[in-house]
Amino acid sequence: MQRVATGAAISTTPAAGRSSHYGKYVWSGVGIVLVALTLLWLFRRHAVPVVSPAGPTTVAVLPFQNMGTDKDEDFLRLALPDEITTDLSYVRALSIRPFATTSKYTAAGLDLQQVGREMRVTDIVTGHYIKEGNQLQITLEAVDVENNRTLWRDTLNVAAPDMIAMRGQITSKVRQGLVPALGVATESAETSTHPKNEEAYDLYLRSLALPRDPGPNKEAIEMLERAVGLDPTYAPAWSELGLHYYWDSQYSDGGEAAFQKSNVALGRALALDPNLITASVQSIANRVERSDLAGAYKAADDLVKRRPQTAFAHFAMAYVLRYAGLLDESTRECETALALDPGNFGLRSCSLAFAAIGKPQRAIDFVNLDAGSDWYKRNLGRFLLSAGRLGEAHEAFQKLPAESKYAKLLQTCSALPSPTQSPSEELDRVAREVEPIMLSNPDSENRYNFATDLGFCGQKEAALRLLKSSIEGRYCAYEAMQKDPLLVSLRAMPEFNQLLVVAKKCQDDFLAERATLSH
Repeated sequence: MQRVATGAAISTTPAAGRSSHYGKYVWSGVGIVLVALTLLWLFRRHAVPVVSPAGPTTVAVLPFQNMGTDKDEDFLRLALPDEITTDLSYVRALSIRPFATTSKYTAAGLDLQQVGREMRVTDIVTGHYIKEGNQLQITLEAVDVENNRTLWRDTLNVAAPDMIAMRGQITSKVRQGLVPALGVATESAETSTHPKNEEAYDLYLRSLALPRDPGPNKEAIEMLERAVGLDPTYAPAWSELGLHYYWDSQYSDGGEAAFQKSNVALGRALALDPNLITASVQSIANRVERSDLAGAYKAADDLVKRRPQTAFAHFAMAYVLRYAGLLDESTRECETALALDPGNFGLRSCSLAFAAIGKPQRAIDFVNLDAGSDWYKRNLGRFLLSAGRLGEAHEAFQKLPAESKYAKLLQTCSALPSPTQSPSEELDRVAREVEPIMLSNPDSENRYNFATDLGFCGQKEAALRLLKSSIEGRYCAYEAMQKDPLLVSLRAMPEFNQLLVVAKKCQDDFLAERATLSH
């Protein structure tokens, strides 16, 4: 299954290159290394819905084992399950755990029941392969987690250089054998595009195994650009290229040019395959981040209608509604997404909506989906501030990278007994250094979140400037400005009330656009 960046939209602190503190969209993908994703005991501590026998069929595909000695084939450990995840994502009745969540389970001899409980899934797909001469033998297996029994098992053989033939056999066995074994009608599986060029497909598979750090990400872009040049009709390659361009724009030096390339690549992917869920969600996120709320809402509404049982469809809608300032609607979509896929760390940014309406504990429940990541550490501290737990927030901020100026701001602020009433000279100095960086952030929601932090830290004028900038970027924070606990110190200021009027107009304009779209 392709990865969606939740940069705002669907992403992770997976590889080291994904350490942006407000990256929000987390998509599945091989090569993503989750940073200490300690889900097991955290899930037990919080009121997160659990999968019941009557709940959705939720599937996790684990990395495969290379049983041979040919290390040149190691990339298949991640590429093969990623392809199976993509195949299963077309089955509307299934909820597929993003491969970024499962890719840490690389060890042999895993206790699959334990893994299934950790990820809150009903079924696990595993596999192994071995290359002997010019033949590649692949074994696939599906396990019922609750009853610890094998649901299905099959083996295929293919000439090692023929990756397209391999894919065809895997797709056939998944749809004719695995899908029925999971209790789903095969006719619910939709048809995707197919690779036509061997070299292009090999490049695509190898790109899937690369991490998202800036250097490897650029290497993956080069591979994928070659791949789509050789085979311009394979939608997943265009989708993957769109995601890598997005990451290059957000977490490296790609800038706006890479962002626009992302839009073009995602558009090509969806023109070839409108049912490619990952491209759909990332495209919606890109529209939101460039203030096209009406276009994003129309696409999200269509996606929810076509894929009502897909968690990321509801997440995409929640994302649009959050920017539109409709936080009650947004959080309802988040709860629906979580009920459909209870362990999906890609839903983590829903926490921002709950925090903004003064429900910090529920925000903590959602951020715990990505426990251990840098994004988790930064935002957990902010939600603890919202809950009035200053000491715990300071402890969380102390774990942030020492070289980050923004981390220094939060650490300095949370160390003060009352930062709003008595900010220090050191805090003032740090705030002056980070404000230009905050204002230059292209994501209007990030600028809003920066504003709340500065407001809590007593930097009122800077906070107002960032609020103004975020609203101008169509982050319609009307409800959040009234309820967010971190903005208490600003609410008596005349300038704040003036911005509240502008935020209300921002929201009203969206509501008028939405009403027009519904007719």
